[in-house]
Order: sequence, then C-alpha cells, then structure tokens
Amino acid sequence: MKQGRKIIACVASLFIFGVPLQAQINTDRMMSVGRTALYFDDYVLSIQYFNQVINAKPYLAEPYFYRAVAKLSLEDYRGAEQDCSNSLSRNPFVVNSYQVRGLARVYQERYTEAADDFRAGLRLDPGNTSLRHNLILCLAKSGKQQDAILAVDTLLASSPRYAPAMAMLSDLLWEQGDSTEALEWVNKALDVNRYDADMIHHRGVMLARMERYEEAEEDLDRSIYLDPGNAGAYITRAMIRYFRNNLNGALADYDLSIMIDPANVTGHYNRGNLRAQIGDDNRAIEDFDIVLEAEPDNMMATFYRGVLRENTGDYRGAEQDMTRVLEEYPQFVQGYQMRSEVREKLGDRRGAEEDAMVVLREQNRRFNNAMGYSDPEDEDDSKTRERSDKNVRNYRKIVVDENLENSTGFSSEYRGKVQNRNVEVQFLEPYRLTYYRDNNLTVNAVHGSKVVDDLSASGCFMSEILLDNHDVQLDERQIDRLFADIGQRTQILLDDPGNAWCMLLARAIDFALLQDFTNAESDLDNAVSLNPDNWAVWFCRAQVRARSIQVRRAEQDMDLKQGMTDARDNVAEPGYQFVLRDLSYAINLEPSFAYAYYNRGTFYALTNDFHAALVDLDKAIELDETLAEAWYNRGLVLVLLNRMDDAFRDLSRAGELGIYSAYNIIKRFSKGD
Repeated sequence: MKQGRKIIACVASLFIFGVPLQAQINTDRMMSVGRTALYFDDYVLSIQYFNQVINAKPYLAEPYFYRAVAKLSLEDYRGAEQDCSNSLSRNPFVVNSYQVRGLARVYQERYTEAADDFRAGLRLDPGNTSLRHNLILCLAKSGKQQDAILAVDTLLASSPRYAPAMAMLSDLLWEQGDSTEALEWVNKALDVNRYDADMIHHRGVMLARMERYEEAEEDLDRSIYLDPGNAGAYITRAMIRYFRNNLNGALADYDLSIMIDPANVTGHYNRGNLRAQIGDDNRAIEDFDIVLEAEPDNMMATFYRGVLRENTGDYRGAEQDMTRVLEEYPQFVQGYQMRSEVREKLGDRRGAEEDAMVVLREQNRRFNNAMGYSDPEDEDDSKTRERSDKNVRNYRKIVVDENLENSTGFSSEYRGKVQNRNVEVQFLEPYRLTYYRDNNLTVNAVHGSKVVDDLSASGCFMSEILLDNHDVQLDERQIDRLFADIGQRTQILLDDPGNAWCMLLARAIDFALLQDFTNAESDLDNAVSLNPDNWAVWFCRAQVRARSIQVRRAEQDMDLKQGMTDARDNVAEPGYQFVLRDLSYAINLEPSFAYAYYNRGTFYALTNDFHAALVDLDKAIELDETLAEAWYNRGLVLVLLNRMDDAFRDLSRAGELGIYSAYNIIKRFSKGD
C-alpha cells in the first residue's frame, strides 16, 4: 500500500493545472499541449493553454501567434488580427504571422491592408505560393483585376502546375467577359488533376452560366461521383436539372443535399419552392419553417409561407406572414392584393377594403402615368435569383448560392494550417473512451458495448462513458468540468487510494480529452501496474500512445511549415509496437470487445501489416456487423491488396451504414479511372 501511495503522490505531482504561481508553470509543456489541442481542432481548449503561457511569459511571440490561429478558426477575426500584431511586435520575421493576419483582414473585407501583409510575407519568403495566392485574392477583391492577372502570371511562372492559380485566372477572365478563355483555363487545371471534384463542380457552374446545361449536368454527375458527401454539389445539380425541366430529379437532389447537411438554408428554400410548384403545399411549408427558424428575417420565405398557408386554409397564419412582409416592404402592392383576399376569407371586411384601396390607388397611378408605367422592381423573366436579392417579388425563384469568394479559385489559401492531412484516402480513426459525442455529424451512429456499460456503472467516472472515434471541440463549460474533475480525482487519490486504478483511469480520460497525452499516459502506466487484469486500462493506454505518436509525427505541421508526412512512413514508427501490444492485452482480457479488434486491425493497417489487419477487422465485423468503420477500413486494406471485388463489397456496405465517403473510394478505384 505504501508503494501505491508513492505512485499516486508521484502522479499527483504532475498535475499542473492547480499550480498557484505563474512562475511555476512549465511554459514549454503548456505550449506543447496547446499546440496538440490546436492540431486536433480543440480551439477553445488551446486558447486556454496559450493564455497561461502569455500570462507567464508575455514577451514570447509564439503563443500569440498560435492563439491567433485558434481565433481565426473560431471566426474571431479581430482577435486573431490583434494577436498576430502582438506576435509581430515581438518577432517581425515570422512569415506565417503575416499570413494569418492577412487572412484575418481578408475575412473582415479589409483587402488593402491584407495585401500589405501578404507582400510583407513575400519579402521574407518570395517563393511562398500560398502568400502569393492570397495576394491575388486581395487584388481581385479590391477591383484591381489587371494587377491580379499579372500576379497570377507570376505565380504560374514559378509554379506552372498550380491548379488553383489556373482557376483564379479563369474567374478573372470570366469577370472580364471572356468566357471561352475562362473555360480553357479550368480545363487546364483539370489536366493537372482530373479527379479534383471541386474543380469539376466549378466548371459545371461555369457551363451552366453559359446555358450549356447538358454538359454542366455531366460535370456535376462526375463531381458527385468523386465526392458524394458534398451537399453543395447536389444543390448545383438540382438547379441545372430545374433549368432542364427535370423537377423530380431536382427534388431528389435537394433531398440528398439536406440529408447530408440538414441545416442548409438554400436547400430547404429551393426544395420548398419546388414542392409548392407541384402542389405539395404542406411539406413546402415545413421547409420554409426550417428556413425561417434559421433566418427569421427572410422576407422571401415569410411571404411564400404566407401564400402556402392561404392555400392550405391557415388564413390567420397567412395574414400574419403577409403583414410581417408588408411592414418591411410597404410598397409591395402584390402583398396588399393577396392579404386583402386573406382578410376577406377571415371575415375582416374593413381590413380587406383598406388593402384593396392601396392596390386601386397604385393601379390608378400607373394608368395616369402619361409616359407609361415602368417599375424597375418588376419581376423579370429569369428563373433564378442570387441569395442576396431582397426583392420580395422574386420569392418564387430558385436561389443560386454561388459567389466569387466561394468559387474554387478565389478561396483563401493557407497551406501551413495546423492539420495538413490527406483527406482523400485514409483509414478511419480508432475508437476511444470519452464523455462527449459530436452531435453535428450527418451520420452519428450510437455505439454501445456491455463491457463499456459495466465500466461506466462502476461509479469512478464523472459522466457516462461513451465510445466514439471523432474529435469533439470542447466548449468552455466542458473544459472547466474536466479541469474540476481532474482536481477531484487528484484529491481522492491523495485521501483514499483504495480504488486507485479506477481513479487513475478516470483522470487519464480527462487528461486525454484535454489533449494532455503525457499526463494521461503517466496515469495509465500507474493504472496498469495497479490492476493489469482490467481491459480498459490497456485499451485506453493504446489509444493515448497512438495519439502521442500522431502528434509527434505531425511536429512539422505543428510548426506550421509547408510539407506533409507520408502515411506510409508509419511502418518505421517503433511506438506502434507498444500500441499493438496494449491492444493485444485488452483483447486477451475481453475477447468479445469488437472495438479492440477494430482498433488493432486499424493500427496493423497503418503499419502496412495488411494480412494481420484483415484478421482483426474480420473478427470485429463478426462480433458487430453494424460497425461501419470496420467495413470501411477493411475495404481500404483489400484495395491495397488489389482484391477489388471484395473491397468494393465492403465499401458498399460501409456506405449503406452511413459512411458516404466510401462511395468516393469505389469511384476512384473502379475500372476506367
């Protein structure tokens, strides 16, 4: 027992969050953990770590810079700008500080100042492609089109296969009215990478604007084929199908876009519009309800819902919607005409007559206009409108949600961002024990296990233990709760270490969620020594060790340098041997736990031991046929072993279970591609 107390006291001494004096803070550790949190997209958490470093050593430039990156990701552009300025005042020779401050100013539409930052960065690093990319963006947004074209020429001279520059040049030429040359440059970009789904989508939009709808739809088919999880591509194809009078096809695309992105306002508005056109008024009202929940001041949706409420007999609701619009647009004559009819049906004859008089006076004004009435706000014959269009007369038009900032060429480029990952083809993440689940995922299957439920019921943990393999960005309340729980576990370990292994496991989970893998692994080492017969301590330590390896291997990204790590180099990482060993202990102790087999199979795959990976993934699927990630990762392993028929079967099953990117992989590796 004395030895146990000694271990616990040693571990407790590592607990750095409760240290009362700033001078005692290990700023190197704080920076390391903060950068780890930033890498895993825990922006709020990373800011808290960087705050501690800044409070202890306010003369350092680095914590201000990294805090700026976190704030930029949280869309706190003013805060990011100020932090970059603080960083540059301490060290004016850091290129990425100019890069991030320039981006913060771009998002504030202060393009001239942003351009100055990008030029300053280029003076320090003339060959920096992303700085030059963003400078072109600023020149274009500032109306300096010719300067932007010259800057693109300069970029292409040094990087002749840089496809985004070709796309930017295409956009600039389009703005100048040269659609033929613009299309040619998009084609050149696709010659560089014919599998770029975004670029194909971009060309489809361009062809649609040229009214070449058949070719445009072919491009959107291809883009969706390569990236079936892009909700915007379905919305674009729906618009094209609408122009081709394929209303059923358009509706089907809106259904798919909303399934992928349920909060997409454009998708709901346009689907509601089409439903209204085919007489499906009640379901159209449901779509407009969702639009108005997200955008209460959307007068187009308000008026359209009012029209549909009248059609369905909800006259009181119709009057309320129409009145709301007329308060905002008192010159909207059509609104008075329709509200007059609604008030007549409600028995409000006086109100109906007042509205009718407004309409009559307007008709007389038009008739008495000797030069002939021409209202510049009259609805034109086009079938679509921009989302920025506020003319309520155009409420029946399909919304085209496309603008320069979101086009393929004119998106900001920050290649040094903290996570430079190949998202096209990669194994899905292993599972881990957590308290939080990402509820924003399109497909969020709730995974359970009896052994996890039994562990959760032990009373050691602050909340129910869950299984998940997605990183969750913690909010301040969750972070504070984890810090408080660490403090409580530490005190319990000092006062009553009778159940020490479980307290250490609970605290390790807290540390891991706070991205402090060093302290988490230390706690798990001690938990394993105290209770080596529990599967959970081995399972958790394997995952913590793997995350530590991932962070260590990403140090180049952590320093925000350009360059990427080749996943194939994982085979050279000796640390994975310990990860695999820990998972083997967990499996020996709990052989019915499918997630341990899935995790070990995934790590075997990451280290290129594909045959061992197949054995474990087979077992995971045998134990749980609904484990979509196991089907997906086994499909990738089979692709790498060139067993394509088996691979496509597995990937198809993964797609059925909700991992839509599986279809993307099938397309990429199918014959003919």
